[in-house]
Amino acid sequence: MRTVRETQPLDNALMIIGKKFDLQIIDSINKNGDKARFNQIKKDIPSINPRILSMRLKELERNKVIEKHLILGTPVKTEYSLTKKATPLIDIIDKLKNWGKMIG
Repeated sequence: MRTVRETQPLDNALMIIGKKFDLQIIDSINKNGDKARFNQIKKDIPSINPRILSMRLKELERNKVIEKHLILGTPVKTEYSLTKKATPLIDIIDKLKNWGKMIG
């Protein structure tokens, strides 16, 4: 039986990126040159509801996985980029995508 200490790192990670669409959002931002606007992310994940996307973006920003940048102009534009905290996730996501291809 595993102890709480042994499972805690995985629990910590899943608290931050374990919700539906979190990894897809991170992947979308990464594949768009480490910056993406809301509508681009929505286009990359057609099954996500805009309200859910907005909630997930706010949670990922609060957990310092992504950053929100306002681009001044008319109208003001918003872009999202990955933080250094998200960098190690790119390899993990790529491996999960490859695994998904292998089993699918």
